[in-house]
Amino acid sequence: MDTNPETPPNVGGYLQTLAYFIFSSAIIFYFDIITPLGLTVWILYFIPLFLTLRIRWKFAPFAASGFFIILIGASFFISPRDVSVVYALANRIFFSLILIISSFFLWRYKANLEELVRSEDRYRTLTEWSPDSIIVYREGEILYFNPATLSLFGADNADELIGKDIIDLTVLKDKDRLKQRISQTMMGAPLLGCDLTLSRFDQAHVRVKVSGARVIWNGNPAIQFILKDITE
Repeated sequence: MDTNPETPPNVGGYLQTLAYFIFSSAIIFYFDIITPLGLTVWILYFIPLFLTLRIRWKFAPFAASGFFIILIGASFFISPRDVSVVYALANRIFFSLILIISSFFLWRYKANLEELVRSEDRYRTLTEWSPDSIIVYREGEILYFNPATLSLFGADNADELIGKDIIDLTVLKDKDRLKQRISQTMMGAPLLGCDLTLSRFDQAHVRVKVSGARVIWNGNPAIQFILKDITE
């Protein structure tokens, strides 16, 4: 269970990305100024442009494009001339426009990704404070659960539950029914209001009403269970 607050920024990773960005830009600029105008070496600036996806600053793609346009303009005056100036200038202006358009799409992608992360953080906060047990389960393993789950199963710490199979924590008479419901849910059928009896770690039994649905967890299909204690 991940009970840590927001993960601190990976400063080392950002510095490494920035170093790659500067190094690759410098290499491309060098080859651009030593090759004739007719060779479109500057198209390689797309490589460091996509590195800005790893930089948290949302305007990084636009800043990078502006920087590349300056380099393209400088190399226009420095590179050996093998084609007409008009043709070379038109090529570079066109590519500069492509850079700006690409920056817009990268900016939108970064904005959508950041909004997704914020939504996941809000959802995680809600699950952490939920009085009902919430479990994410896939292929015989519990991948995530909220604090209420520890209390429901009488577990002392997260290690007692992570990696366990929820079927093994169900009483014998309900195991086959739960297996069938899991198979159906993984195929897309929602699990609604199924009553089960679970076996706690202190050997006591608890009656729960289980709901569940197929979700995507870390890029793969999984099941999210919501268990409400109905023990009388």
